[in-house]
This record gives sequence, C-alpha cells and structure tokens, in this order.
Amino acid sequence: MPAIPSTRNAARLLVRCMRFLLAMALPLALAGISPAVRAQTSAPITLSGTSMCADVSGAALAPGAPVISWPCWGGANQKWLPVATGTRYNLVNQNSGLCLDVSGQARDPGGPIIQWTCNGGLNQAFSLMPQGAGYAIVAGHSGLCVSASSTTSQGVQLTQQVCNGSATQTWQVSGLPAPRTVLPSKWTAPITVPLVPLQAANLPNGNVLVWSADSALNFTTGEVTPGKTYTAIFNPSTGNSRQVIVSNTGHDMFCPGIANLPDGRIFVTGGSSTRLTSIYSPSTNTWTASDHMNISRGYQGSVTLSNGNVFLVGGSWNGGLGGKTGETWTPGSGWQINGAITDDTILTNDNAGVFRADNHAWLFAVANGRVFHAGPSRAMHWFDTAGNGSVTQAGNRGRDSDAMNGNAVMYDVGKILAVGGAPSYDQSQATSNATLINISNGTAVTQTIAPMIYQRAFSNSVVLPNGQVVVVGGQTFAAPFSDDNAILTPELWDPATNAFSPLAAQAVPRTYHSVALLLNDGRVLSGGGGLCGACATNHTDVEILTPPYLLNADGSTASRPSLNSVPSDAQLGTTIVVTASRGMSAFTLMRSSSVTHSLNNEQRRVPLTFTVGTGGEYQLKIPSDPGVVVPGYYMLFALNAKGVPSVSRVLLVH
Repeated sequence: MPAIPSTRNAARLLVRCMRFLLAMALPLALAGISPAVRAQTSAPITLSGTSMCADVSGAALAPGAPVISWPCWGGANQKWLPVATGTRYNLVNQNSGLCLDVSGQARDPGGPIIQWTCNGGLNQAFSLMPQGAGYAIVAGHSGLCVSASSTTSQGVQLTQQVCNGSATQTWQVSGLPAPRTVLPSKWTAPITVPLVPLQAANLPNGNVLVWSADSALNFTTGEVTPGKTYTAIFNPSTGNSRQVIVSNTGHDMFCPGIANLPDGRIFVTGGSSTRLTSIYSPSTNTWTASDHMNISRGYQGSVTLSNGNVFLVGGSWNGGLGGKTGETWTPGSGWQINGAITDDTILTNDNAGVFRADNHAWLFAVANGRVFHAGPSRAMHWFDTAGNGSVTQAGNRGRDSDAMNGNAVMYDVGKILAVGGAPSYDQSQATSNATLINISNGTAVTQTIAPMIYQRAFSNSVVLPNGQVVVVGGQTFAAPFSDDNAILTPELWDPATNAFSPLAAQAVPRTYHSVALLLNDGRVLSGGGGLCGACATNHTDVEILTPPYLLNADGSTASRPSLNSVPSDAQLGTTIVVTASRGMSAFTLMRSSSVTHSLNNEQRRVPLTFTVGTGGEYQLKIPSDPGVVVPGYYMLFALNAKGVPSVSRVLLVH
C-alpha cells in the first residue's frame, strides 16, 4: 500500500497541480486553433509610425519575462493573439502562450509590462481605444496605457503610464478585432472658474451655481468651521463667473445634501456645518438661513419629494457616527424625524465602517411622498416618508455589489441606470458594473447589462434628452485627492442597445470632488476635482462636452431644430401648446438638478406624448403624477427625426 503523503506535501502537490493547470489552460485552448487560423489572427503590436514591436525579451517561454520594444523582425515572440474577455481582450503571445500582464497588478504609473500565465485578472485585460494613427492599449485594472520609453528606444521594458495620447502610447494592432469607435463628440478647452466647483446646481436662467467650502481651494475639517462658503455663478454661454463669499447664513456648505425646490430655489443641508441649512433664491440672487435639522449630517442623501417636501437619510461623515435616521422637511413647518427609516437600512460593507457606509444614498422620488432607494448599498428599499416613516425591502441590485462612489440616474419614467462604484469609499478597486432597475410597476426589477468600458469610481452620470447617458470622469481605483488612474475618456450608454461607446477624451482628470450637469443647450458641463489646499489635484476649471447628438457623422455641427413659443409654466395633468420646427419626433422634460460627490438625485427625464394641431402647433401632455414629474423647473427639449435636440426652453411645472 503506497504511503499517504503528509498534509504539507499534499498541499504542495495541490499547488503544483493548480499552477500546472493554469499554465496549460490557455495553451491547450489555443491548441484547438489551426495553425492557419493562428497565423491569420496573431499579429505584431507595433509602435505607430515606427518599426519597433512589443517583444518578449529573448523569446523567453517562462512567466515573468519582460516585454520590451525591439525592432520588428517577424518572430513569434512579437506576435499576439487576442482572446475576448467581455469588452476587453487578453493579448496572448504566440511563442509562449502567456498573456501580456501588468506585473504585480500594479496600479501606479511605471508598472512594468511582462508576460505571465493567463489567469483572468484585469491586469491582463486590455481595452483598445482609437488614438491618432493607432490605438491606446489600456489596462483594465488601472486605466493606464501601455507605453514605450521613446519611439526609438530598443531593449527597454514597456510600462504602464497615465494615458496622454502621445506617440509612445499609440500602437498599431493590425489583425486584432476592431475596437470600439469613438463617437463624434468634442470638448471646449478648460474654462477657469474662481474656485474648485465641488457642488453645482442648475439655475432657471441657464447659469450654474457652483461652490466649494470655506475656502476656494481647501476646506476646514471638523464641525466648527469659519461659517462661510465660497460660491460663484457660472455662465456657460460666455464662460464668465462671478464669485460671492456667503457668510450671512453662518453655513459652511462643504459636502452637504442638495435639493432643487419646486419653486426653483436651491436647498443646501448640513455638511461641514452639520445642522445648518441654507437656501439660494435665483430670483433675488440671495442666500438665507433655513430650519436647522434635527440630526447633524454630512455626505447625506437628499431628494425633493413629489409633495414638495425634502427627505434626507445617512451622513456619518460629519456630526457623529451612526444614528443618521431619515428626516423630512416641510416648507413652513420644518423638520420631522422618520424614526422607522434607520441609518442601518442603507449601510454598505465599507472597510471604514459607518463613517463611510451610510454616505451618498441614491434616492428617487415616486408618488405619494415615497422614495425608492437604489444604492449604493447592494440592498434596495422603498421608503414612505409620512409620519414616522416605513421601510419595505426591494431586493438586491441584481449581481452588482456595494457601489460607493458609483451613481444612478433615471433615464426614463421609472427606469434607472446604475454604474460603477467600489466596495469601499477609499483605497478600493472600482468596478465597471452596469445595472438597469425598472420601478415603473411598483416593484424593482433588475437587469445586469454589459459593463462599461472602464472601471469607474467618483465618476458622474448625466442623462440626455434622447435618453442616452454620459458617464464622465472617475478613476479605476478609488483614492480621494488623487488623479492617479484617472479616466479621461467618457462613455455614452444607449438604451436602444444597452451598449457603452467611447467619446472624445477630456483634457483634465475629473475624479474625487468633481461634478457634471446637463446644460440648457443640451451640452454637458464637467468640472472640478481636488479642493485639497496646496496639492497638485485642485482643478479650478470646467469643460463642456458637445455630445454626439449635436454633431454629424463627420464631426461637423448638426442643424438644430428650434423651439419657439413655450409657456412659462404648466400644471400637472394639463396640455400645453408650443411652436417648434416642423417634423418634431419627440419632446422631453429634463428636470433642473444638482450634484456633489457623484450624487445627483434630482435629475430625471420625462418623455412627453403630443399631437400636432391644425396650425402645425404641438400639443404636449404633461403627466398628472407628481411622482413622475416632480414639481419644479424643467428644460423642455424638442428633438427632430434625427434625434437632434433644440436649445431648451425652461418652464415651471407645478
């Protein structure tokens, strides 16, 4: 009878077997591919405009061998076979059967490129992004680009570096599957503003209210602060800003909740001044103090309700840990605690505990003063804000995990897209997850869809009048006050295909403390990031994206329809008459909204049904349910048969 191996020897044997299986799995899979097919699909990866190839040094067969730049000579160690992994590719060396790999799963610039046993890691999964005369090869785990040290160096190991569009990061990858096409889109140059725009809100006249903290470039920690806030009004048409330091309310409005009230005023709650609230009135251009909250909060979720009240929950970033029970503000009556809606309901499993676990709740107003809670915890809920409140479980968000620093947006009536985020707020790997949530029938039905191209935490999502969603900024590894692993390429999600497509890259990283909003002309504002004093990541500027629907296929400006006569207000359940260009195919209401820390619970898109009158006028039906059209200011867009939107006209729906 053979001897029974010791536990230690058995373990060693198991490890050896596993290593052997991992090492052999991909070569065995490739063995089933005929030599002719291999020859057709494997191809050199060449630095664009040069004769330098990505080469496994010395034609080595062992894991760990460096991948270098070397004059192209046609050897099998310079040929790579793409193996699809969802929306990305493993690049498998024809000579060794090993994968192109960022060594040690390094996330920082400078991480060396090697060949390694194919293991399914994101550090072996690369996106191919069109760039110049070739492609950027972007690592899935870090968002950094495979880079040569120069266009002429030979024998120097490739590394990952911050993507910059340079010649040393532009590769010709003929023979590989066609990458995603960058859709026609363009950005303005960065426009300077007088502060880091950490918070932003639409105003009825098309301007944007932005603010930082008790300083333009920094913030004071703790609950006792100087009691002032640096604000500015930004005009997207002119690019001009006007700064005002608000001190009369005694409120440091850093990291607050924000709501767009039904009359157009901007309601700011808590933050650094944990119980204070302030209201900005666009009609008078003034700030006034409002009712103190019952519970001290910072980083809370907030939302305007269908009945005009405002609901808050969570917010342990400031004012003490835990106990951030829901409370509701009624104009003229102040705050009432909803004792049954406890802070525990919304917690994620954050590695920093409740300090981060109850932050930035994703909240959506529905009928009868109720709220749908979509995240960032995986568990979802319905909240009834009447009286003491109540909670009803709504299941989990499909196969998604906790998604702190991700976001969700209502792109159609009762339909929500949730994207990105990370298991923990800080020092946590982001995901590229994407989930649809349909609450139109009073239940939460989820659908996991193909992921984004990039992993993103601290990104912002903006719904467009045609129902598409722009996801902009973020980083692949959540690290506040850092631009490392920043994603400069936005993505456009199309509800018709459930697919994400890349847009033109922006110039400035937009990571922690960045914002994005829909503008009245249909473009998208993206700005901010930083607010960390004498640091390298303060971004006192904004950029404006022209999305694909405003451009022709060749990138030229599309001809826009006009929207002319529009009433200044409309009542729920009534029909309004507007005049616009002939042949309009759609009209859409887009709610004025506000954003901070990737969170915008106010934005929503409401398509309208309409008929055409005998005189060519358009008769638009306003839904009667305030849970669909939450009272407030809306941008009304007309879209032609090509999906090109007009410049909006703003009206008050009540």
